[in-house]
Amino acid sequence: MTIHITFQKLTTHHFPLLMKWLETPHVKKWWDTEKLWSIECIHQKYDSYVQGYKTLATNASKARLTGPIHAHIIYADEKPIGYIQFYNAQDFPREPAQDLCLLPHNCAAIDWYIGDPDYLGKGIGPNALIAFLTEYVFPTFDAVFVDPDTANTNAIRAYEKAGFKTVRLVDNGSITWMLYAPTIEV
Repeated sequence: MTIHITFQKLTTHHFPLLMKWLETPHVKKWWDTEKLWSIECIHQKYDSYVQGYKTLATNASKARLTGPIHAHIIYADEKPIGYIQFYNAQDFPREPAQDLCLLPHNCAAIDWYIGDPDYLGKGIGPNALIAFLTEYVFPTFDAVFVDPDTANTNAIRAYEKAGFKTVRLVDNGSITWMLYAPTIEV
């Protein structure tokens, strides 16, 4: 049975789904682990994403970085199952601060999860990721960067199945930098 994967731009109508998914144990373990999500918190974080930008306060100077972000809901056979976003990797520094100059110049970063537990472990994640990169990311960027927790072996396997290669371990090996660059030798 083939599952048809599509994507829809994030809207405020998706916010209850985000709140549900972000509190699901398999997502909560890796995504904003200390935060207790409410619909108000979802609005506070994601309202600007709906409008196509992200603002990040930097700790040192109280300055704010703003840059484009492209947020979508992942659908499997017209059922919403997850969240995915991409942005220019250089626009938003990693925490703790990491030197991104080692990445290709024209490089996106993505963050994503399958929120619906019924769709885990079925190979949908890598297929959704490849479809998203092909349709949305690679028309603009030459490479894609991800930085999963090294202990998140399920995510790392999904990235590897989608074509990502490990390029570096950071934070004493607790974070794995991975890159997918179909036209660049990694």
